[in-house]
Amino acid sequence: MKIKIEAEVYPTESREKVMQAVKNLFPSTDLHVQAQGNIEVVVGEGAGLEFLENLKSMLRSRKIRAAARSILRQSKLNGKLVFYMNKQAAYAKQASFTEPFTESPLPPIRVEIESDDVDKVIEWLTE
Repeated sequence: MKIKIEAEVYPTESREKVMQAVKNLFPSTDLHVQAQGNIEVVVGEGAGLEFLENLKSMLRSRKIRAAARSILRQSKLNGKLVFYMNKQAAYAKQASFTEPFTESPLPPIRVEIESDDVDKVIEWLTE
């Protein structure tokens, strides 16, 4: 299983705060910054269920596992899961799903999980 995290840094945002938001969700990720045109993107990668352990714990503590399961099931695409986390909530150490750009003036954190069995990943995250 491969996991990729991306978060755009808008000019009005602090790169350090965006990096901290990602770290709050995925503490074991090593982050780097890539330039994509005029925009900086914070990128992290990981592998294995243990990389997702903190996110699983956050979903359990907020008691949003059933909602998360529904969102994640709708996020399946060709053997991948692609979902979005609210950047401001992540900075405040909360897990909150969002749409790509509709709910927030700032871009979300994009999480992509490649797995041979995405249903197993969803069940593990939301059990």
